[in-house]
Amino acid sequence: MEDQNFNKSELLKKAQANHWKWKSPYSVRVTVDRLLAVVDRYPEVLKYDRIDQQAVAKISGHSILPAETVFFQNSKLVGKLLSTNIMAMEQLPIKTIIWEDESGKVWLKTVDIDYMNEHYNLNGGDGAIQAIYDLLPGWVEEAVQE
Repeated sequence: MEDQNFNKSELLKKAQANHWKWKSPYSVRVTVDRLLAVVDRYPEVLKYDRIDQQAVAKISGHSILPAETVFFQNSKLVGKLLSTNIMAMEQLPIKTIIWEDESGKVWLKTVDIDYMNEHYNLNGGDGAIQAIYDLLPGWVEEAVQE
């Protein structure tokens, strides 16, 4: 995010107010592509999987609207989070879901970082929660901006 002119404080407030959910003007596939292009600029972020849920549903004979799931995590922050509370591992890697609803709108939702911090009593996870606050909303905002 260093190269973007986003106000981190305002982006965090927006993410929290919307429960870590954003509307995208792009298709599901393009939204995921854009998010991964942003994440790719950070070599410390490991990308684990990109699952086309529409294709998975089709295997069993079901038809759903476009939907994908993406998993990633910052290798520099995992140790801080898990040394604070190993059970926070339930929320890792960060899961991001992107789907098209019945009205044709595309949405992107990430793990609720506030919930993770509170539920696992991380108390900021030795600075990891603040680092996520500083990065994740900006990454998503960049992915969904026109």
